[in-house]
Amino acid sequence: MSTVGENISRIRKRLGWTQEELALKMGYTSKSTINKIELGINDIPQSKIAKFAEVLGTTPSHLMGWNE
Repeated sequence: MSTVGENISRIRKRLGWTQEELALKMGYTSKSTINKIELGINDIPQSKIAKFAEVLGTTPSHLMGWNE
């Protein structure tokens, strides 16, 4: 089962986006936040899961790995 960070990384790469591009779309000031989320260093606040799903064009349940 993939982690949320792994799923975000996989979808981001499939879309051809850099970590910096995703950070900007999410409203973060730095790509380091995206890097830490993808590596599993930082947890994603529950309130951001829906935003990540929207920006990445997927569903929250897919990001969470519930319907792999």
